[in-house]
Amino acid sequence: MSMLIGEKMNRKDLVEELNRLKESSNYRSLVTHSKATLNLSSNDYLGIGSDKNLREEFYKNYLPSLSSSSSRLIDGSYKEIMELEKRAEEIYGKPCIMFNSGYDANSSLIETFSTKDTLILTDRLNHASIYDGIVHSKATFLRYKHLDLINLEELLKKYRNMYDDILVISESIYSMDGDNADIEKLVSLKKRYKFNLMIDEAHSYGVHGYGISYNLNLVKDIDFLVIPLGKGGGSVGAMVFCEGEFKEYIVNRSRKFIYSTALPPINSCWNLFILNRMNDFEERRAKLEILKNYTLKLLKESGIKTESTTHIISIVIGDNERVVKISDKLRRKGYILYPIKEPTVPKGTARFRIGLNPNITHAEIEKFIEELKDEINSVL
Repeated sequence: MSMLIGEKMNRKDLVEELNRLKESSNYRSLVTHSKATLNLSSNDYLGIGSDKNLREEFYKNYLPSLSSSSSRLIDGSYKEIMELEKRAEEIYGKPCIMFNSGYDANSSLIETFSTKDTLILTDRLNHASIYDGIVHSKATFLRYKHLDLINLEELLKKYRNMYDDILVISESIYSMDGDNADIEKLVSLKKRYKFNLMIDEAHSYGVHGYGISYNLNLVKDIDFLVIPLGKGGGSVGAMVFCEGEFKEYIVNRSRKFIYSTALPPINSCWNLFILNRMNDFEERRAKLEILKNYTLKLLKESGIKTESTTHIISIVIGDNERVVKISDKLRRKGYILYPIKEPTVPKGTARFRIGLNPNITHAEIEKFIEELKDEINSVL
């Protein structure tokens, strides 16, 4: 059994727990892989982070500092990060505040604005950062079935008269299943039942330009729109869009914002550079869409099941041990495809999560699926 926060910690307990993790094929370790391999686990969905030409263009125009050296409330609100927030506000039409990561943004928003009198309704498969924020907030929370907005509405009908403060939280694209939430329907429910709505667009920014909510003209209807930049944005950090009073409250009450050293100016400059270039990546998005459809077609023809509909393709294998064995064999063949194991995903649904990008060729994906099918069939 895992050690809980507040329990007395000793070396023997730590070693025993590590051994249990190894026995259950749940042990994690840090590794570095050869760049010669085909990386199918990267979140660099548009290839922005690995684009040498983009980096060269960036460094011709920017020579920013490598450290902010302080929090935003001391000297960390340097001109570059302020320019980034201002430009983001011009694009999205709503106040913006930067966080150091999507994890910090999600957990901090929930901790800061929710109390024991809040009811949080969260999609069952929301990210760990969201659940960390919920636990630390001390709010009452209920999980609704994944993407099941009928179930969400049932909960709203049942509890709306019991709570004055209700927060509904969803992601736009789910990274472990590769499926989409119906944000338009969520906004429709918000207008009917008068709750606060929080949307995490970690896996849609870049792939869907400025994000699905932006494309649907729904930014104005979402109370907390979180745009993490470490995936399709090829960077680090997270933009949060909210009303001005909420932004002021974050500056005054969010512990993760107040007490964290700000991102270095170089990151803010890169984020601004990519934000301004986002409409230039249409060709990459089109190539990714074609590759996605081709990959889904090949998987179906190969008899490999997936319920995914996005550039993230989830293939459920089953137990931890089997998915680890297949991953190791594929790695020896030159493929980086990390196993996703419980408890990250529900028991019995250990899986592979393929992250596509437009730099992967059709020939490469054809060969990979052949190898994947072979290993699935041979490793029992």
